[in-house]
Amino acid sequence: MREYDNLRDRLSRRQYAQLLAGVGITGLAGCPSQGGDGTTADPGSTPTETPTSTDSGSGDTPSGSDTATQEPTPEGEPVTSEIRIFQANSPDVFDANLWAPQDNTTGIGFMTELHALMNVHTREMAYSGLEIETPWKPGKESVSIMTWYEGYEVEAPYDVYEMHDDRATYWNGDPFDAEARELHDHVHYFQNGNKFNEDTAFQSEATSQWEYHWWNADGSNGLEDNPQARHILEANAAPNDGDMPLHPDFTRPYFERYQDASSADEAQSVTDDLTSDRISLQRLMDEGWGSGPYEIRSEDDIGSARLTLRLRDEAAASSGDTEAAHPNAANTNVTELALMWGEGDRRQTLASNGSLDLNGNIVAPNSLYPRESLPDHMQEITRWLRSTGGDKWRFNWHGEHLRNLWVRRALVAAVDWTAAGANGWGDERSVPIENHTYMLDAQSQSTFSSDFLDSLHSWPVESDLDAAAEYLERGGYSKQGGQWVDPNGDAAEIDLIYPSAIGDYAGAAQTIKANLSKFGFGVNFSSQGWSSWQSNLTASDGLNYDSSIFWHGYGNSFGYYNSTPGWWSGTLVMGKSGSPTERVDRDTEMDSQGKPLQVQIPSEVGSIEAPDEAGRDPDLSDGEEINLADIVYQIRDPDTSEEQLQDLYRKCARYYNYYLPHFVFHQYNWGAWGNVRDFEWPDAAHRGLDYERGFGISAALILGGLVEASYDTEFEPPE
Repeated sequence: MREYDNLRDRLSRRQYAQLLAGVGITGLAGCPSQGGDGTTADPGSTPTETPTSTDSGSGDTPSGSDTATQEPTPEGEPVTSEIRIFQANSPDVFDANLWAPQDNTTGIGFMTELHALMNVHTREMAYSGLEIETPWKPGKESVSIMTWYEGYEVEAPYDVYEMHDDRATYWNGDPFDAEARELHDHVHYFQNGNKFNEDTAFQSEATSQWEYHWWNADGSNGLEDNPQARHILEANAAPNDGDMPLHPDFTRPYFERYQDASSADEAQSVTDDLTSDRISLQRLMDEGWGSGPYEIRSEDDIGSARLTLRLRDEAAASSGDTEAAHPNAANTNVTELALMWGEGDRRQTLASNGSLDLNGNIVAPNSLYPRESLPDHMQEITRWLRSTGGDKWRFNWHGEHLRNLWVRRALVAAVDWTAAGANGWGDERSVPIENHTYMLDAQSQSTFSSDFLDSLHSWPVESDLDAAAEYLERGGYSKQGGQWVDPNGDAAEIDLIYPSAIGDYAGAAQTIKANLSKFGFGVNFSSQGWSSWQSNLTASDGLNYDSSIFWHGYGNSFGYYNSTPGWWSGTLVMGKSGSPTERVDRDTEMDSQGKPLQVQIPSEVGSIEAPDEAGRDPDLSDGEEINLADIVYQIRDPDTSEEQLQDLYRKCARYYNYYLPHFVFHQYNWGAWGNVRDFEWPDAAHRGLDYERGFGISAALILGGLVEASYDTEFEPPE
């Protein structure tokens, strides 16, 4: 550990935590088997270089530092032919129809192509042709992973062109192409009620069989001109998540019926038929409408407890005939994929029984999967800080207390946020925020310079009751008999609500309540059903809450510094005051949460100086005027230069750092655990574990063909 001890001196706590998460240091939760000899990553090694996305879609080449000596292909057969994962669904209700009113599509993600691969650390995308060195695969130095997206080109401020890999096919051999995508998207457009809506237009097309073009309105068709900055268009190009196009044999009849509909009632009749048209597993198999490297081949493989999919075509893959097989089929020796169905606690039961071979999560005390709950051959294989996963304490400024700058600061200072995270998510799954910019630390550290981040004020992540008392006193509050009272002499208390459906929130909320109660600030604490909680957070319903625990995280920096009216929003600026379902205009003075948008921030970065009883919008002796409503528009303006964009980002960060409109308190550790007895996995620091599809590292490993069954059952038991 000596090398890491030295790094501690040079890195911030947050950067140090990222490093540990990235390299999967030995001892977190057991050491994965490598080549059957029990070797592990060198704790002093650094992660291999991660790839970056390019418009050309040419893919990434492997880092020379990872070059592996090719091993001979072993004799004999792998110890297993299948890999088992869990899906919260049942064959009785499974429905691949994405427009069905009940979302029973869980599991379909393993029966479709990989869209693209997302780097879990940087959020950068990698497309078809990504080459990954594979030292854990006998006889293979590297594999090339096919994804549906090959790349993209942007013509700002309106147009994006996305290219698809011409090797993609449905199970029945039909091309999985841009033309199928256009048909699917057009049906989706009509299903959303747009057939007779003059305020919308269908703005995409297949320019060729394998190229897809979509665009923003330029004003020529009567719609509002909507130019976007290049960085916005690029962030929305070639995504790695979303609904994959259903087969044209399913969508074309509905498209034609929508086209023929002569009234809104006729269009609604088509929609009624579309949403009730079930695509069962049997139908998916019979029609050959799935895609990806694994397919359903027999109705005998569709069971009540499991579904078995088979490699396309494993015979062709084993012989190297990649023309006859899915390109990723040749990457793996695992010929079967088993989806284990279940609900509720069945996943934990299967995990404890050793009946799952791969699962996205970490192995840690007080988590879903503590070490003692899993068999010895199930071990954590990688861990990282989730770049878009975290939570915040959300404030409603309409309340008398929370509109006060000093009160918000005092409440934040009084809470032990390390404990709040540990009590809610477990201390190994929760990492306190270090850089208070409103972004999660992963984005903060990739967006801003170290000098800028170091200059910002550091709000305490452990309880600082002296600072909290000072802040409340400066806000005009006083303590009487152990209870804080406001300037009017009324007891200081707020409500704290959270949804009962998210169990992790309970521990965090209880910690906040306990800390503030001890401090002398009252908390009315309650969990609520999902619909009630959602309604209470909705501005159009009156914002019937003071504070709540709420999720936080965006894939891109500008996602945080935005205006969004929805209740689910975590953006810096909410909807328009008085019209909470609309985004703010450039001249909006207050958003729907009661936050003034034309305010002053200290000219000195990191200063928290403010007048006593500052209220919502303090007058500062050395202040800089900013207009948040205008800033969120400038960020999206195509004419904004890169230098101007960075300045706008810094102003948003300074605003958040000073005002604490909400408080982002932590982000998650995430990763995967797997069967190290029957499978070989990349080294914990290997870039082969750096990717996921959406929230699914399992999908990336399996559908990319990176899974490799062992030829022996040797493994390193957990420490």
